[in-house]
Amino acid sequence: MQSNERVPQFTRGDRLRKARSLTGLNTRDFAKEIGVSHGTVTNAEHDKPVRPITIKQWALATGVPAEWLEHGIAPADGGGPSDGAAKTNDEYLPQITGTAHVMPLRRVA
Repeated sequence: MQSNERVPQFTRGDRLRKARSLTGLNTRDFAKEIGVSHGTVTNAEHDKPVRPITIKQWALATGVPAEWLEHGIAPADGGGPSDGAAKTNDEYLPQITGTAHVMPLRRVA
């Protein structure tokens, strides 16, 4: 029997967009909050190259781990798989969609 199941793969741009959406800010306002240009945010969300410092600012502003934003793998936190393996998109996504506690944004100098 053939399965019709499909597992979506999220690009870095997809993950950045999902994290930003948790803040409720549009791309222009989010760019101001993390201290980058509007073009940097839109380019990042369209899978263009992103500087590591921008990923770190994104993570701080959204409360989403930088490892997940960059690579799609969340750090193991003891609440995941019993073997201590890092979580993948499928295991981590439910935690950041709709139920996550988002830290208030702070202006980055």
